[in-house]
Amino acid sequence: MIDDVVARLGEFEDRRKIADLILDYCRGVDRCDDALLRATYWPDAVDDHGAGDRPAMAFCDRVLPILREHCISTMHLVANSRVTLQGNRAFAETYVVARHYLGSARSLEVFVGAAAAETILGAFPKPARDAPFEYHAGGRYLDRVERREGEWRFAHRRLVFDWTEAHPASPALLVDIGRTFGRRDPSDAAYALFASSGPEDAR
Repeated sequence: MIDDVVARLGEFEDRRKIADLILDYCRGVDRCDDALLRATYWPDAVDDHGAGDRPAMAFCDRVLPILREHCISTMHLVANSRVTLQGNRAFAETYVVARHYLGSARSLEVFVGAAAAETILGAFPKPARDAPFEYHAGGRYLDRVERREGEWRFAHRRLVFDWTEAHPASPALLVDIGRTFGRRDPSDAAYALFASSGPEDAR
């Protein structure tokens, strides 16, 4: 009976670590935190964000510079997550909605390709092309996660798209009205919060 309890507690802890891993990825992308993003993948991991399998470290090299250059802000919201544990491996399907606020409609091409961007922009008045734009995507992360020396990281991550949408941004979303806004660097308020709670949580 004790062995069964220990096993169940171990499984619970593994699931918690995998859930934290999924959240760390989102935080790494949205805060443009290169070190945190890379720490979610094993060095030999593979990532497929729609263009086929590529080394995950190459994905990290590419994605944050794109987000810094083309996005005013991003937000990755994760929801339903199903995790199956198999020893030192786990398989997870996690629903995600990714919201991107682009500095210009011209940046849409980076996310959907030139032909699709031209089709989308053709539906809006020409001045909209130079105005801030929104690009949102809903889909699922399909992950193979591996535990090595007690640590869980992504070994293979695939993003499957279920829907996308794009339209001119509402001016109200981009106006500073005296509230605290998120930052995409360590000056973001969350870093001070977690740093004050101890080194384990200040990731």
